[in-house]
Amino acid sequence: MANPAGNRSRRTLRRGNINAAIARRRDRHSAVTGGTEPLEEINLVGSWRKENAKDSADSIFANNPFFDELLEWRGSPEGQQYAEFADVLCDLMADVHLDAAQRRFIWPDGELLDLDQSVAHIEKQYPDFRRDWIEEYLIAWIEMDYAPEHYSREQLDELDRLTAQWIADHLRRAKNSKKRRKTRHS
Repeated sequence: MANPAGNRSRRTLRRGNINAAIARRRDRHSAVTGGTEPLEEINLVGSWRKENAKDSADSIFANNPFFDELLEWRGSPEGQQYAEFADVLCDLMADVHLDAAQRRFIWPDGELLDLDQSVAHIEKQYPDFRRDWIEEYLIAWIEMDYAPEHYSREQLDELDRLTAQWIADHLRRAKNSKKRRKTRHS
C-alpha cells in the first residue's frame, strides 16, 4: 500500500533517523571519552560503507561516481560549511508554518512573508549565509520537510499540489529574470 503522506513523511522520517544516529554516535563518543575529547567529524555514510563493505559490491553506491563526488564534497570545507548552515536553518524552520494557498511562510512572530521576503528575513539574521543556499534550502523545505502531523491524506495532497505550483512558478520567474538580465541588448 502506498504511503498515505507521500514522500513528505518518508523524507522527514529519513532525516529524523539520521539525526537520531548522529545523537547516538555523539552519546557513544562521550561515554568512551568521558566527554573530554571533541568529536571531530561524524560521517554516517562513510562509517556505514566501512561496516557493510562485504555488501558493497552489490550496492548502488559501489563505484558510483556521483555518490563518490557527493561524499568528497561533503568532506570539503564548503560541504562542511553547508552542513552547519543546514543545521542552523533546520532549527530556525522548526516553528515555521506555511499558508500554501497564499504562498506565504508564517514565522513564529506571526509575520507572513513570501519566499523572497523569507530569504531576506534569514539573510538579515545570518548575513554570512549565502543567499542562493538560503533560497535552495527554503524550496527544499517546502517540497520535502513541511508536513503538519495533523493533516489528513487529502490535506497533504492539496498541500503538495499547491506547493508544487508555488515552486514551479517561483523557479520560472527566477529563470525569466536571469534571461532578461543576460540579453545582449540590455
